[in-house]
Amino acid sequence: MVVTPDSNFHTIGGKSVVERDDTRYQEYRRKWKEWPEKFQSGDFPLHLDIEPTNVCNLRCPFCATTYNKYNNGFMAEKTWKKILDEAGRHNLYSLKFTYRGEPLLHKDLPRMVAYAKDAGVMDVYFNTNAVKLDEETIHKLIDAGLDRISISFEGMDKRIYEKYRVGSDFDLVVKNIDLMKKIKDELGTIKPLVRIQTVLIPELRGKEKEYADFWSPKVDEVAYLDMKDEEGNPDHRGIKYDWACHMLWQRMAITWDGTILPCVHDIYEWMKFGNIAEMSIQDAWNSIKEQQYREIHRVGNAHTIPSCDRCPLRENEISKIRKS
Repeated sequence: MVVTPDSNFHTIGGKSVVERDDTRYQEYRRKWKEWPEKFQSGDFPLHLDIEPTNVCNLRCPFCATTYNKYNNGFMAEKTWKKILDEAGRHNLYSLKFTYRGEPLLHKDLPRMVAYAKDAGVMDVYFNTNAVKLDEETIHKLIDAGLDRISISFEGMDKRIYEKYRVGSDFDLVVKNIDLMKKIKDELGTIKPLVRIQTVLIPELRGKEKEYADFWSPKVDEVAYLDMKDEEGNPDHRGIKYDWACHMLWQRMAITWDGTILPCVHDIYEWMKFGNIAEMSIQDAWNSIKEQQYREIHRVGNAHTIPSCDRCPLRENEISKIRKS
């Protein structure tokens, strides 16, 4: 059985923001790799993906959010506090305030970060398109104790960037990224560590070094992600393969309205366990339904789960394994 944690992610400049000397952080990353490889799950997730909102200010052609119609909303304070209180009780290693949507559109994001850090979560971060990453927001996030931030940015020039980040402004976002570095330097702070990452669009294939050279002076890490076909969430039903998704042994996702999901690719929410208002994260993690999902993957029958059968990550990983 093949399990491939993080194989769709590639560092090409700087130092990986998930390589740290801290003992507890190294323990976390060891479990991140070993749990799925050994089909171990522990008593609580290693990581949570929390969705402040599924609303986005851009319409990127490679993003599932662009093609799927969701009931839009913003996470209520009682919801995110309940999630973070439970995370704190279980000494959660890591959480990302991102699923679908742009987290900086939620007015309470800095408060969420501060609450998570006060609860004891070791690694708190989020992904952003950085359109809303202005000076006031940067200061609030630093004061809140944000550990790292991943900024999505396709290319090194205005034409390519704005072709893929539809609705954004190249010059504004570059200015915001430069401002983040300037403020960090002025304050003498290392955090938040900044990763800039791109989906490997066709225009960047073979130009990874140029991309890394352009961004390395501005950020801590430069990376790219494999491009997945998100449009229509491609259907490759019936393909049986000895591959298991690592996410089922690492993480869970919680949508803006409190729906608990087993991963960040169940965009139709077909695999949902229930709502945080009615059940705990721990109960969902250890539920019979979650154990069944894991067993189905463990024996190579992921294609029998409709959401997994349509998953673009699974499609990509199987394709790469066959070519190797």
